[in-house]
Amino acid sequence: MISEVAIPVMDQTTETVLLTRWLKQEGDAVRTGDAVCEIETDKATVEIEAGTEGVLRKTLVEPGTRIPPRTVVALVGPASDIVPDIDPDYNAQKTTPLLSNDNPVTTAHAVDSPTPAPAPTREIRISPRARRLAETHQVDLASIAGSGPDGRIIEDDVKAAIEHKNQVAATGGGTDARVARAKAERVSLSWRTIPHFHMEVTVDLSQIVSRKSAAGSRVTFTDFFALALAQTLPHHPVLNGHWQNDAQALTMIPAIRLGLLVQTDRGLVIPALRDLRGRSLADIAAEREQLVNQAHAGTLTATALQEPTFTLSNVGPGHIDTFTAIISPPQVAILSVGSIQQRPLVVNAELVIRPAATFTLGVDHRAVDGRQAAAFLEQLKTNLES
Repeated sequence: MISEVAIPVMDQTTETVLLTRWLKQEGDAVRTGDAVCEIETDKATVEIEAGTEGVLRKTLVEPGTRIPPRTVVALVGPASDIVPDIDPDYNAQKTTPLLSNDNPVTTAHAVDSPTPAPAPTREIRISPRARRLAETHQVDLASIAGSGPDGRIIEDDVKAAIEHKNQVAATGGGTDARVARAKAERVSLSWRTIPHFHMEVTVDLSQIVSRKSAAGSRVTFTDFFALALAQTLPHHPVLNGHWQNDAQALTMIPAIRLGLLVQTDRGLVIPALRDLRGRSLADIAAEREQLVNQAHAGTLTATALQEPTFTLSNVGPGHIDTFTAIISPPQVAILSVGSIQQRPLVVNAELVIRPAATFTLGVDHRAVDGRQAAAFLEQLKTNLES
């Protein structure tokens, strides 16, 4: 049976990717998991893998072409099967969930009919003032995600798009410009649409500091924090999920895909660790090291760029007491960790000096209330201190 290789949906904000080259040619044997082509996103270069075994029967997209997620780029199957006549712009209009450990890296669907599925037409809802402003500045309405009711485009959305357009023009529109634009759009969307509130707690990290010294230099404090989150989040599932704007509802996700903020030459990226449930400290540390190296090299995989369910931002060594990070949609929570410093703490009614840090939880108030946020921080503090 002929199967499709489609570009996966790696996050909620990537509208197009660039297919840069084919790693397999028509007629080449393909095994499940083999990389067949390479794409470039605003964050990294990503290899797209085959979800089935067979022969690469047909490639549908030329290198250098920008395509949206879910686009079918190749057909894989037995050499004896008849290849259906598929339009080059064929799009996999099936429900394609964000990548998870239960789903293959690419979307491979059996081709039951050679009839291509029509591309959906997005209904654009826009206020009259916003439409006039967009026409004046020649802004493509299809590229704007509306922040008004039911996705309606309002005047502020168009102004933001004009600003991004001017930034791209000023920088020449290259890769760095796309990265800057993607970052600006994501931050603006988060700040405009998510009602943030924050809570913080100071944690005595004496036990963690002692254990890190014994664990060796390759294990970082971030690894310990990730392990503590793996122990805590299953008891507070409301913080581990995605807010669905269309349904105005929270989808809680069993898998804990922890996003880590990494600053690279191409900008800020948030690669995701695989499901943390049941994993050891050494296992987490090894994958975290690999992800950070891939992020700096610009070679993150499609699995690593899947949308996290919760994000950790650790500022690292220094004198930053506390900070409040912005939630990355569609997530509903982010944990910010200040620098570990020697601080005066009251322990058993005595004043002592201990290594400590402030953990600040930012949450989406549409999905999480104050009581739930406080309960999470209390248990996280207990897990870290014990």
